[in-house]
Amino acid sequence: MSTTDHDRFMRIAIGEAHRGAAMGEQPFGAVAVLGGEVIAQTPSLKVSRCDATAHSETLCAGMATRAAGRRHLPDATFYATCEPCPMCLGAVFAAGFGTLVVGARNADIRVPGRAAFNFRDYSIERFVEMVGWDLALVTGVRSDECVELYRTAAVELTR
Repeated sequence: MSTTDHDRFMRIAIGEAHRGAAMGEQPFGAVAVLGGEVIAQTPSLKVSRCDATAHSETLCAGMATRAAGRRHLPDATFYATCEPCPMCLGAVFAAGFGTLVVGARNADIRVPGRAAFNFRDYSIERFVEMVGWDLALVTGVRSDECVELYRTAAVELTR
């Protein structure tokens, strides 16, 4: 996919993050694209569902595999407004996505004194190396907008 495509689909993920925030959720959004078409998109629903696993990325990975009718999507691209946490990256890995596009990186949004995003030396790159995943990683797409999602909501991220 082109830079223009990444920009367009990340804009949709950012819209999902804003939609979730407007519903009282944490401001995370994810989008799955297959064949140039969005097959899944969702905000985080962790707060409203009282479900620690209802992150936008885990929800979107499951929605995408169901929409495609298959468990592995090596020809699909996954968009996340923030570097996925270990659980979420595990879901994206389990779904077999071939490309991951990330807006904000954890290092850009760490909140001093907060548990959220303080994963020590965790990174997508370390996870990929650990599991031997053939993943194309694209970073920096609309990153300023994505970082701003978390700066303005830093207090809420620990809910």
